[in-house]
Amino acid sequence: MTKGVRIACLTAIATICLAIPALAQITATLTGPASGPVYDGIHMNPYYATVGGVANSAVVCGDFGDDSYFNSTWNATVTSFSSITSSNRSGGLAGANKSLYGAVGYLTNLVLSAAPGSTTQVINTFALWPEFDPTGVEKYLASNPITSAPLTTAALCSDLYGTAGCTRATAMKGGLLHAAEHGGYTTSGFLNSTVLSPDATGTICRAGHGCGAQEVVVSVPEGGSTIAYLLVAGLCSVGALLLRSRRVVTRTMA
Repeated sequence: MTKGVRIACLTAIATICLAIPALAQITATLTGPASGPVYDGIHMNPYYATVGGVANSAVVCGDFGDDSYFNSTWNATVTSFSSITSSNRSGGLAGANKSLYGAVGYLTNLVLSAAPGSTTQVINTFALWPEFDPTGVEKYLASNPITSAPLTTAALCSDLYGTAGCTRATAMKGGLLHAAEHGGYTTSGFLNSTVLSPDATGTICRAGHGCGAQEVVVSVPEGGSTIAYLLVAGLCSVGALLLRSRRVVTRTMA
């Protein structure tokens, strides 16, 4: 197969990918922690995953009600932030309104821009989780308090809520949660971000209902459409494999 034909085939694959709507299914495998530290027995964001065949994709978990395990693979519904509605995400099905995904987009960018393994990364991660599961986060911190430096539970709560009590009802100005939820952030402001919602049965799983995986956010820091990037990369990987296969067959038969 000539170079020109190979280029044409890959161009066609890319064109098809870009024409696919923002809602699609894809396979994801959580491969391990990225740069996030371990705090209070939990790996902090971000994590590495293979998403649609794209290895070492940095993903940020916003779902505290479910568990994911390294080297586990699951099917996910993929939706760009621009296509999010009030109920078409795992968090949305759990009752979280659409506006909270604006806060999630803002906090996801903070996680990814924080120094790897830093206390700031811990704080930004914990600010994501109570967006959709405030009770679960509160109960966990109350049951697993850290009372020694460098970051105590009381200090973490102050950073999150503006008060030493880890309760969503008391989020005050000065806390990261208040800034995220009242900063005017909307889903349209994070077009470089995409949500991956677990859907093992072909239907999006409601967060906190034994989904077998967590809802995560994937971002392309330099801008552009994450969903197009993932689908193009995935299909082009398939296309490249098919082209390599065709070349091998030709040499073998010769």
